Amino acid sequence: MDLTPDQAADAVERNDCSKCEAPAGSACRTRGGKTTTKYHTARFILVPAMREALQIPVPDDRGPGRVWAPRASVDPAPVVAAARPIRIGYARCSTAQQELQSQLDALEAAQCKRIFSEEISTRIKVRPELERALGLAYDIKEAAPDQEVILTVHELKRLARNAAELMTLSGQLQGAGV
Repeated sequence: MDLTPDQAADAVERNDCSKCEAPAGSACRTRGGKTTTKYHTARFILVPAMREALQIPVPDDRGPGRVWAPRASVDPAPVVAAARPIRIGYARCSTAQQELQSQLDALEAAQCKRIFSEEISTRIKVRPELERALGLAYDIKEAAPDQEVILTVHELKRLARNAAELMTLSGQLQGAGV
Protein backbone atom coordinates (compact mmCIF):
# COMPACT_ATOMS: atom_id res chain seq x y z
CA MET A 1 0.00 0.00 0.00
CA ASP A 2 1.58 3.28 -1.10
CA LEU A 3 -0.87 5.64 0.61
CA THR A 4 -0.03 8.06 3.41
CA PRO A 5 -2.25 7.83 6.52
CA ASP A 6 -4.23 10.88 5.37
CA GLN A 7 -4.69 9.47 1.86
CA ALA A 8 -5.76 6.13 3.36
CA ALA A 9 -8.25 7.89 5.62
CA ASP A 10 -9.68 9.84 2.69
CA ALA A 11 -9.99 6.65 0.63
CA VAL A 12 -11.75 4.78 3.45
CA GLU A 13 -13.98 7.72 4.27
CA ARG A 14 -15.36 7.90 0.72
CA ASN A 15 -17.71 5.12 1.82
CA ASP A 16 -20.35 4.99 4.52
CA CYS A 17 -19.47 2.43 7.22
CA SER A 18 -22.00 -0.40 7.26
CA LYS A 19 -20.93 -1.48 10.76
CA CYS A 20 -21.03 1.78 12.74
CA GLU A 21 -23.08 3.78 10.20
CA ALA A 22 -20.53 6.61 10.09
CA PRO A 23 -21.34 8.75 7.05
CA ALA A 24 -18.89 9.24 4.19
CA GLY A 25 -16.27 11.80 5.19
CA SER A 26 -15.96 10.74 8.85
CA ALA A 27 -13.98 8.21 10.89
CA CYS A 28 -15.54 5.01 12.27
CA ARG A 29 -17.29 5.31 15.63
CA THR A 30 -17.66 3.11 18.72
CA ARG A 31 -21.06 2.16 20.13
CA GLY A 32 -20.72 5.15 22.45
CA GLY A 33 -20.28 7.47 19.45
CA LYS A 34 -16.55 8.11 20.04
CA THR A 35 -13.93 7.87 17.27
CA THR A 36 -12.36 4.40 17.03
CA THR A 37 -8.62 3.71 16.89
CA LYS A 38 -8.92 1.84 13.57
CA TYR A 39 -11.41 1.68 10.74
CA HIS A 40 -13.81 -1.24 10.65
CA THR A 41 -12.78 -4.05 8.31
CA ALA A 42 -16.09 -3.93 6.48
CA ARG A 43 -15.36 -0.35 5.49
CA PHE A 44 -11.74 -0.37 4.33
CA ILE A 45 -12.20 -3.62 2.40
CA LEU A 46 -14.13 -1.49 -0.15
CA VAL A 47 -10.92 0.33 -1.09
CA PRO A 48 -9.02 -1.78 -3.65
CA ALA A 49 -5.61 -0.45 -2.57
CA MET A 50 -6.32 -1.55 1.03
CA ARG A 51 -8.17 -4.80 0.48
CA GLU A 52 -5.13 -6.90 1.45
CA ALA A 53 -4.52 -5.08 4.76
CA LEU A 54 -5.83 -6.45 8.04
CA GLN A 55 -6.01 -3.14 9.92
CA ILE A 56 -6.13 0.50 8.89
CA PRO A 57 -5.51 2.86 11.83
CA VAL A 58 -7.42 6.10 12.09
CA PRO A 59 -4.93 9.00 11.58
CA ASP A 60 -3.84 10.95 14.67
CA ASP A 61 -5.93 13.98 13.76
CA ARG A 62 -9.02 11.72 13.69
CA GLY A 63 -8.17 9.53 16.70
CA PRO A 64 -9.88 9.06 20.07
CA GLY A 65 -10.08 12.14 22.27
CA ARG A 66 -9.78 14.56 19.34
CA VAL A 67 -12.47 17.04 18.49
CA TRP A 68 -14.14 15.68 15.39
CA ALA A 69 -14.38 17.97 12.39
CA PRO A 70 -15.57 16.87 8.97
CA ARG A 71 -13.00 16.94 6.22
CA ALA A 72 -13.67 18.39 2.82
CA SER A 73 -16.32 16.43 1.00
CA VAL A 74 -14.96 13.43 -0.84
CA ASP A 75 -15.94 12.10 -4.21
CA PRO A 76 -17.82 8.82 -4.15
CA ALA A 77 -15.65 5.76 -4.62
CA PRO A 78 -15.49 4.58 -8.21
CA VAL A 79 -17.22 1.30 -8.91
CA VAL A 80 -14.51 -1.31 -9.32
CA ALA A 81 -14.96 -4.79 -10.72
CA ALA A 82 -14.70 -7.54 -8.12
CA ALA A 83 -11.12 -8.47 -7.35
CA ARG A 84 -9.79 -11.94 -6.78
CA PRO A 85 -11.48 -13.88 -3.99
CA ILE A 86 -10.62 -13.28 -0.36
CA ARG A 87 -9.75 -16.59 1.32
CA ILE A 88 -10.25 -16.99 5.06
CA GLY A 89 -8.66 -20.12 6.52
CA TYR A 90 -9.75 -22.23 9.50
CA ALA A 91 -7.66 -24.98 11.07
CA ARG A 92 -8.58 -27.16 14.06
CA CYS A 93 -7.21 -30.18 15.86
CA SER A 94 -8.89 -31.84 18.82
CA THR A 95 -6.33 -34.05 20.53
CA ALA A 96 -2.75 -33.84 21.73
CA GLN A 97 -1.77 -36.50 19.17
CA GLN A 98 -2.96 -34.36 16.27
CA GLU A 99 -0.79 -31.59 14.90
CA LEU A 100 -1.98 -28.27 13.55
CA GLN A 101 1.05 -27.22 11.49
CA SER A 102 0.26 -29.29 8.38
CA GLN A 103 -3.17 -27.66 8.17
CA LEU A 104 -1.67 -24.18 8.62
CA ASP A 105 0.89 -24.89 5.88
CA ALA A 106 -1.85 -26.06 3.50
CA LEU A 107 -3.94 -22.95 4.21
CA GLU A 108 -0.95 -20.67 3.60
CA ALA A 109 -0.30 -22.51 0.32
CA ALA A 110 -3.96 -21.84 -0.59
CA GLN A 111 -3.20 -18.10 -0.17
CA CYS A 112 -5.53 -17.48 2.76
CA LYS A 113 -5.34 -13.82 3.81
CA ARG A 114 -6.30 -14.59 7.41
CA ILE A 115 -6.06 -17.95 9.17
CA PHE A 116 -7.91 -18.80 12.36
CA SER A 117 -6.76 -21.87 14.29
CA GLU A 118 -7.64 -23.60 17.54
CA GLU A 119 -7.07 -26.79 19.46
CA ILE A 120 -10.54 -27.77 20.56
CA SER A 121 -12.81 -30.79 20.22
CA THR A 122 -15.82 -30.73 17.90
CA ARG A 123 -17.81 -31.93 20.91
CA ILE A 124 -17.49 -28.39 22.27
CA LYS A 125 -20.43 -26.50 20.82
CA VAL A 126 -18.82 -23.04 20.88
CA ARG A 127 -15.61 -22.79 18.89
CA PRO A 128 -14.44 -19.16 19.26
CA GLU A 129 -11.97 -19.10 16.36
CA LEU A 130 -14.51 -20.61 13.97
CA GLU A 131 -17.00 -17.97 15.08
CA ARG A 132 -14.41 -15.23 14.44
CA ALA A 133 -13.64 -16.63 10.97
CA LEU A 134 -17.33 -16.77 10.08
CA GLY A 135 -17.87 -13.27 11.50
CA LEU A 136 -15.08 -11.86 9.32
CA ALA A 137 -16.45 -13.61 6.24
CA TYR A 138 -19.96 -12.29 6.89
CA ASP A 139 -18.65 -8.74 7.57
CA ILE A 140 -16.71 -8.67 4.31
CA LYS A 141 -19.68 -10.03 2.37
CA GLU A 142 -22.01 -7.47 3.95
CA ALA A 143 -19.68 -4.57 3.15
CA ALA A 144 -18.81 -5.71 -0.37
CA PRO A 145 -21.56 -8.00 -1.70
CA ASP A 146 -19.81 -8.42 -5.07
CA GLN A 147 -16.54 -9.53 -3.44
CA GLU A 148 -16.09 -13.29 -3.47
CA VAL A 149 -15.26 -14.67 0.00
CA ILE A 150 -14.13 -18.28 0.44
CA LEU A 151 -13.90 -20.08 3.79
CA THR A 152 -11.07 -22.59 3.34
CA VAL A 153 -10.34 -25.67 5.45
CA HIS A 154 -7.84 -28.50 5.00
CA GLU A 155 -10.52 -31.18 5.48
CA LEU A 156 -14.28 -30.92 5.90
CA LYS A 157 -14.13 -32.85 9.18
CA ARG A 158 -12.35 -29.81 10.67
CA LEU A 159 -15.66 -27.89 10.47
CA ALA A 160 -18.20 -30.30 11.93
CA ARG A 161 -18.58 -33.55 13.84
CA ASN A 162 -21.17 -35.09 11.52
CA ALA A 163 -22.89 -34.62 8.17
CA ALA A 164 -25.92 -32.88 9.69
CA GLU A 165 -23.77 -30.16 11.29
CA LEU A 166 -21.77 -29.80 8.09
CA MET A 167 -24.91 -29.40 5.99
CA THR A 168 -26.30 -26.79 8.42
CA LEU A 169 -23.08 -24.77 8.30
CA SER A 170 -22.90 -25.16 4.53
CA GLY A 171 -26.44 -23.84 4.18
CA GLN A 172 -25.63 -20.81 6.36
CA LEU A 173 -22.51 -20.03 4.32
CA GLN A 174 -24.33 -20.38 1.01
CA GLY A 175 -27.18 -18.22 2.28
CA ALA A 176 -24.68 -15.48 3.10
CA GLY A 177 -22.94 -15.84 -0.26
CA VAL A 178 -19.69 -17.19 1.24
